[in-house]
Amino acid sequence: FTNRFFLDAFIDIETQVDIEPDVRERIIADFWISRFMAKQRKYLNHLSKNRRRMAVFYIAAMNHQASLSILKERLQKEKDETTKFMIFYAIKESLDQHMFDILLQSLEHATKSYQSWIYAISKNHYQEIKPYLTSHMIDERVFVMEFLIYLASFSPDLSMKAYVINLFNQDKLDSSIKQKAFRALAKMHPEEVTKDVYCKHEDIEIKKIAMIAAGNIPQQKMVDHLLSSIDGSDLDEIRVQSLSRIIYDSKNMLIYLLEYYTKARDLAQKKVIAKVLSHRMDYLMLKIKDPSYPYVKDLIDLLLTEHIIEDFIDFVNHNKDLVIEKEVIQLMKKHIGKDTYLLNEFSIYIDQRILSLLGLMKKTKPFFAKEKAPVERRKVTWIIIWIIVSIILLPLIYVITNIMNIINEPSLFLEGMIVAINRYLVIYFMSVNTIYALLLVLSIKGSSDRINHWKMKKKTLLYEADLLPSISIIAPAYNEEKSIIESVTSLLNLKYPTYEVIVVNDGSKDRTIDVLVEHFKLERKHPFFKQPLRTKDLRGVYVNKNIPNLIVIDKQNGGKADALNMGINAAKSHYVCGIDADSLLEEEALLKLMSITLDDPVEHIAIGGNILPVNDSIVDKGKVELNRLGKKPLVRFQTLEYLRAFTTGRIGWAKIRSLLIISGAFGLFNRKTLLETGGYLTISGALKKDTVGEDMELVVRLTYQALTQKRKYRVAYVHHANCYTELPSDLKSLFKQRNRWQRGLLDILSYHRKILFNPRYKQPGLIAFPYFFIYEMMGPFIEMIGYLALVVGLMLGILNLPIVLMLLAATIGYGMTISLFSLFVAEKQTTYYSTKETLLLALIAIVENFGYRQMMSLHRIISTFSALKESGSWGTQNRLGFTQK
Repeated sequence: FTNRFFLDAFIDIETQVDIEPDVRERIIADFWISRFMAKQRKYLNHLSKNRRRMAVFYIAAMNHQASLSILKERLQKEKDETTKFMIFYAIKESLDQHMFDILLQSLEHATKSYQSWIYAISKNHYQEIKPYLTSHMIDERVFVMEFLIYLASFSPDLSMKAYVINLFNQDKLDSSIKQKAFRALAKMHPEEVTKDVYCKHEDIEIKKIAMIAAGNIPQQKMVDHLLSSIDGSDLDEIRVQSLSRIIYDSKNMLIYLLEYYTKARDLAQKKVIAKVLSHRMDYLMLKIKDPSYPYVKDLIDLLLTEHIIEDFIDFVNHNKDLVIEKEVIQLMKKHIGKDTYLLNEFSIYIDQRILSLLGLMKKTKPFFAKEKAPVERRKVTWIIIWIIVSIILLPLIYVITNIMNIINEPSLFLEGMIVAINRYLVIYFMSVNTIYALLLVLSIKGSSDRINHWKMKKKTLLYEADLLPSISIIAPAYNEEKSIIESVTSLLNLKYPTYEVIVVNDGSKDRTIDVLVEHFKLERKHPFFKQPLRTKDLRGVYVNKNIPNLIVIDKQNGGKADALNMGINAAKSHYVCGIDADSLLEEEALLKLMSITLDDPVEHIAIGGNILPVNDSIVDKGKVELNRLGKKPLVRFQTLEYLRAFTTGRIGWAKIRSLLIISGAFGLFNRKTLLETGGYLTISGALKKDTVGEDMELVVRLTYQALTQKRKYRVAYVHHANCYTELPSDLKSLFKQRNRWQRGLLDILSYHRKILFNPRYKQPGLIAFPYFFIYEMMGPFIEMIGYLALVVGLMLGILNLPIVLMLLAATIGYGMTISLFSLFVAEKQTTYYSTKETLLLALIAIVENFGYRQMMSLHRIISTFSALKESGSWGTQNRLGFTQK
């Protein structure tokens, strides 16, 4: 065993248990004089930033005076932001004024990512840096003021309070700095900003901040202040939120607000009060039979008129009090005769016993067929042209390059063309397999770097508050009742600092929504979010206050992309993570996925995880307990494809900054960027277009936008962040899936064809898009023409042995070698399968070349023709569900 092995073991142990100081001192002394640590001290000045980061990690692990001194010295020279951040984290508890000044200076002209890292760690370890702040409170540089304002947002210190007050009162300062200072003051000292002078300020942002701060002070004067400022504008929604927080914290204020209803000066005030009290429907209903509160009926009547009825319906279904029931029935009868919306909502969601008293029958939720996208004639024409070109390409090359021979000896035309096409086919397969080989070589280095970067991040670092962005996991579900509970349970048990799970039921025809409601004991609530992305109609929002990070949305069917857009609307986090509802994530999958944002300060517009088959694996409470190779041959062929495409191919594409696919089963995107781009492409959205390749299309559009705006960006792939999904186990389901993939690819290539071979779009335009165009779109036709020429040539006996052998070597031999090495790389980094299963996959890597690959190519041709009569159909997969423990 190497010194590095023992040091890695020591670091792992030290993160979990406390080691006695004298014992630790002896261990560190031994490590410090080892050859391995001598190399790390040397690597601290290496040209490679990866070597420097690794050296910082191991030297920081020593955590003694000599190691800290070396790191402090390196900090003064370091240029790489990630390495600087690692050094800062290592020395944060032994800073001095000089080191802090260097750190603060590094924020100038730094990337937003680096600034956010330093901000988060400084806030979390405020006491360590507090002694060095005073000297900078007179510093007028913008980056210094922004740093101190951020710290003031979390510090109750009076000195920080005085600092932000002083900044806000300086007329010469930029308005954005003043607003940030005021927001910091409002957060830590809300009583300072809830005065009339601020709540009626001419600056609308100052006014909003003051109103939000008022919600943190559960006092009558704050209630009066918020109520008196109601003006019927959009700001009333902020007043509703603040008042809701006040009555949540104070029962006295709840009573006061209810009694204030009789004194409301106008309808706008009454609406605000009604909205606030709608979340306390149980309290309102108890008052409805109290003669001291006759106006409660009027208040509930107003809620029904405004269609704020979710809590009302929930109470009606659970109520056992006959007196209240009688009053409720009267209120409902008053509205159902003149309000179609209420009539439908009551008929769908209220229990049949109550409906019988109203003279109504129970209705099922209406189902609307998904709107069909119109035929895009330009796309169809473009595809037809390139189908024709693909079919005639090899014969055309022969004719052009041999025109004189054909003219002189026309009788040898057929023989010459068949031989030439087979030679061209050798070149074609050599080129495509060489691309795979290059990607494989790149993936070996890329996967090793990823694993090393992951090992360098201790859990104590990753769980630092606000260091990693929050995530909203969006799981669209359509007819997933068999696997939905296991999937959602898996998502709720992930290891990540801050995240929420949003399940979007996309108008399922089965019991998906009912199963979710029953299992998680959900209640239907009034929608709490705006909808900047247009989608099909929302039918309901379900929550459970005991599971605050779970939201279930029921909507009209609009397709997966439409459901994802609804989830983006509801999301509250910085990033959104799209995942199939029938998929399972490893516990640390999100942590591994998002942790790579600490490896590169450049903005990550998309990050994809690894997809692994779950067929025949053992699942217990949403967790894959034992990963097994599927029993069906069809599943095993696909498993090899996934290992080859995900574990090796995508690592290589990401390495050359040409990755254009993030799997819809597990992908992560910046929410703000998504909203700016218009979200996923749908017929319901602003872009008025549907596609079944929504995952790739979104990455292409985000890439196009970043390159057009000349912004630095990254599209990354994390091969050890695993997501398990059920693969098609029958040919019909597999063909539907591959048909969808091919139609989506053609749609994207056509829609974004301006990128193709365009140097303005750099690697995506000159490498990635041409690859998909030549080898994925035209390739199946070229292959079939080649295979046809091979068969004809063999039948006529005009192919000699060298050509046949070259063809076999280029297609089967080369391809088989790539598959075997891909399997080796995948299993070398992470052991997915047992030795026996790995050997089976190695055998499949050979067998797949004799029929399976040809079948898939033929089906891609069929799918290409089906794209000409695009139906927009997603296609369903026959789900068997997970194998339970």
